[in-house]
Amino acid sequence: MAKIVVRWSIEQAVNMIVRILQNKFDNFIVIEGNRGLGKSTLAIHIARRVARKFKDLGTDDYKWHWKNSLIYTKKETKQFWHKWRCIGIADEMINVTFNRDFYNEEQKDIIKMINMNRDHCNMFIACVPQFQTLDAQIKNLCKIRITVVRRGLAVIQTPNRTIYIKDKWDTQTNEKLERGWLQKGIKNPHYASLTTFRGLLKFPALHPSAEKKYQDIKDMKRNLVAKEEMGLDEETKEENDPAKKFIKLLTEGRIRNGVYVDGWANANDIKVEALRSKVVKILKAKGIDHKVANYYWDNKAKEKQSGTI
Repeated sequence: MAKIVVRWSIEQAVNMIVRILQNKFDNFIVIEGNRGLGKSTLAIHIARRVARKFKDLGTDDYKWHWKNSLIYTKKETKQFWHKWRCIGIADEMINVTFNRDFYNEEQKDIIKMINMNRDHCNMFIACVPQFQTLDAQIKNLCKIRITVVRRGLAVIQTPNRTIYIKDKWDTQTNEKLERGWLQKGIKNPHYASLTTFRGLLKFPALHPSAEKKYQDIKDMKRNLVAKEEMGLDEETKEENDPAKKFIKLLTEGRIRNGVYVDGWANANDIKVEALRSKVVKILKAKGIDHKVANYYWDNKAKEKQSGTI
């Protein structure tokens, strides 16, 4: 008996993503496909509609911002995972988590931060040429895999629910199916045969004005990538001072515990001791409580439970 092919609209896909986020889970999505097929187009459609959906629900969470939501550098990626209930699109995720760079220290930091901050309920979309080239840990973090097979058409896949099997994407079985299609010269594969198949998704091109905004941001951010690779991305503006940004998060009650201090230091390529020292110095100069741990919301929650607040 032939398997029924489920056809999804973008709206249906967005509703599924919103439900996941409303249940206080993060949502790591990977969109793969050859260059020029529309990976970024689909990512932007999804992200903007998720933002619109949450706005309709009356919340300020998951806002879309062209400049801030499109991520290109390792530094931006690391900083993103300290945010809460935000949208991010890593338009060229291959620069960040390519398999051959597994032992790159920055990549290790990024994987560590993704795991550590999963309770931040962020939606992150990674665009890559091929899912299989990603690091194994990144593949395991992926909740939804979308393969753009041609312009305007994508295959939605999700991992199988397994207990003992490590490969939730059933790579061996699905690879065997795909090899069979190639050997037979099948031009329109029956994607529903894949064990991880969940449906087909059609999507349109971006509006010309949106396409222009995307290209402008892309050109600007690619320059940042080049500077990062050459070690020329030093931030000199006072408003971008990592310590001052950290203090803002700290005093707003958005730092959970000391682990996050280490993560923030790693994300900004500074020593933990140097960060703590500068933070204490600035807090003292402001004439406010300069004990960093007093601001952790873990500690405040304990104090509240014990009735000391």
